[in-house]
Amino acid sequence: MIIENQHYMIRSGNSNNIYWEQGIYPDWTAVSAFRHFPDQRIGTGVEPHYHDNDEMWLFTAGRGEVWLNDQRFEITPNTLVYTPMGVVHRFQMFTGYENNAIVTQLERQKRPTHILVEESGPPVPTVPGFIVPGERNTGPIPHRGARCPLSEWRAVTFQPGSDLSECPERHESIDEVPLTCNEHWLVVDGTINLTVDGAEFELSGEDLAMLKAGAVRKVRSADGARAVLARE
Repeated sequence: MIIENQHYMIRSGNSNNIYWEQGIYPDWTAVSAFRHFPDQRIGTGVEPHYHDNDEMWLFTAGRGEVWLNDQRFEITPNTLVYTPMGVVHRFQMFTGYENNAIVTQLERQKRPTHILVEESGPPVPTVPGFIVPGERNTGPIPHRGARCPLSEWRAVTFQPGSDLSECPERHESIDEVPLTCNEHWLVVDGTINLTVDGAEFELSGEDLAMLKAGAVRKVRSADGARAVLARE
């Protein structure tokens, strides 16, 4: 299922399995892919590599470690990792985990893959990468710089019958007023009810809603849910 107009795009989980293909999402967003990876096995990770675009990870479960240009950081639940173009990165998990990934449009040679230093040589740097530890990832990203595509990316838990203003991570207005930035919701599990520009949608496992600045939205959950919220 794909529903799209000038202010939003709704993609069901089974229509949102692209990663490197360009031009799938609207041209008003910097996001080129937004995926959820559930139930990943203990001990897995990815090899050292880099990209011809920016990539961001949000680990919504699990513990491990990540390297950005050989600088090591700990991964805990809700940890955000930003790997801009030109940063060699890898991670290794010590537990089972779930991950979420966002990438931007391809640049430079536009290679849609993991690029290895030993095969293609070292990358040309852009800006440094960074992480936001899980316990501190509760609002806008501090000191994100001019290149990072997101101003905020974090896990949100809805209790049964709750709305966005009652989420423990942060108090926010749910008034139906125009959004001041692009805002995207991906459901991890459970069901959320989204009203946008007067249209109502029920979103469940891995469904994605991409909302353009200026759209009017309200989000709630009758039975409880987990989701990830990204703001540009």
